[in-house]
Amino acid sequence: MTALLAQILTGHGGFAQYLYRLKLKNSPYCACAPDEVQNVLHVLKECLFFVKELVETETGTGVKIVRQGFPNLVNDDKNIAIFSKFCEGVTRRCNIKNSSTVYTAKD
Repeated sequence: MTALLAQILTGHGGFAQYLYRLKLKNSPYCACAPDEVQNVLHVLKECLFFVKELVETETGTGVKIVRQGFPNLVNDDKNIAIFSKFCEGVTRRCNIKNSSTVYTAKD
């Protein structure tokens, strides 16, 4: 498991909601929609910044990214690789967008 993937699984990463809770960011909201809290589920399913990657992941795995779809994502090695790449990319970009220097581990 990589540090970036651990951030997605725990929610402890460069996500605005988490950084706000630690008083490292002034707002928990996402820049894509000022009324949406930027948490893990938001960036994986709804965030306008990651629509292209979401569509590519759903197309590549044949699984819609929803809570009920997660078992199908982790029961297949190909799907795990595709989904992990998506999660790591989303986390990396959230860290950059939110200027998070707390979680900059090299993978």
